[in-house]
This record gives sequence, C-alpha cells and structure tokens, in this order.
Amino acid sequence: MSSEAWFDEHYDAVYSYILMLVKDSHTAEDLSQETFMKVVRNEHQFKGDSLVKTWIFRIAYTTTMSYFRKMNPITYYFDLYAHSAKHEQSSEETVLLNSQQRQFYEALNQLKPSYRQVIILRKIQEFSTKDTSSILNWSEGKVKMSLSRALVAFKEELEKGGFTNETLIR
Repeated sequence: MSSEAWFDEHYDAVYSYILMLVKDSHTAEDLSQETFMKVVRNEHQFKGDSLVKTWIFRIAYTTTMSYFRKMNPITYYFDLYAHSAKHEQSSEETVLLNSQQRQFYEALNQLKPSYRQVIILRKIQEFSTKDTSSILNWSEGKVKMSLSRALVAFKEELEKGGFTNETLIR
C-alpha cells in the first residue's frame, strides 16, 4: 500500500488525535500535513514491525511533541485563551460541542499530559497496549499502569464537573 492510500485511510484519525492535543483546528491541520509529509519522505523506513496506523501515529506524536517543545508554553496558553475568548463559534461548532462534550474535553485537558496521551490513544483512538507503547515509546507495563491511574484521575475530574455515575456509564 502506498503513502497516498495511507493518507486517505488515516488522515481523519491523525487530525482528530492532534486536534485533541493542540486544541486549534489550524494548528492541527498544519501538524497533520507535516506528519504525512514525513510519512511520504520516510515510507521506505516502514519495516512492517507494527501496523501502519501505529507507525503513522508515532510520527504524529513526535511531530506534535516537537511543536510543543518549540513553543514557549506561556505564549501558547495565552494565545489559546485569547483565541477561545475572541472566537465566535459557528452553529455547527455549537452543535458539536454540547455541554457534555465540552465537560468531557475540559476534564481531559485537566489531566497531566501523559495521562491525557494514554487515554486518547487507548480509549478514544482504540490502539492496543502494544501499539500505544510503540507510539509513546513506553513499556507495555507503563501503558497499563498509566491508563489505570489516568482513568481514575479522569473520572474524578468528570465528577468535579458534575458528571454522575449514571452519566459516566453511558
């Protein structure tokens, strides 16, 4: 399969993953494109030791982490705050971000980055423990332990936001 087919098959998942991390659609689009440029450039390096999707997500992860390392964190958070305060949502965005979804993502964003990463990869993107360990460059044991702790912390954040056990079960 070629990198063009990989793009068609995995772009949406990569974009949504990066969007959950950077919280800005333009930045997520840029980083997704950068990810796939790296995929095309390095297609010959894919050895088949893992799923193509796992390999692509590892590239997306490292591309996004490089982006964060290059940014001044204080500037990033001020820009994010200013963007969200000035940005008027379209009716489509309003529908997509209903109250529960907003609380879900706010709770997710309250978690430390490693917890957020493992929840996104294991529970939202549905990667296996092995694939998640490859993407994050962690041991499988660390993935399992981090996921366990992350889910407890995530549930606590959701409950702070008013979610009940009935809401969490759905």
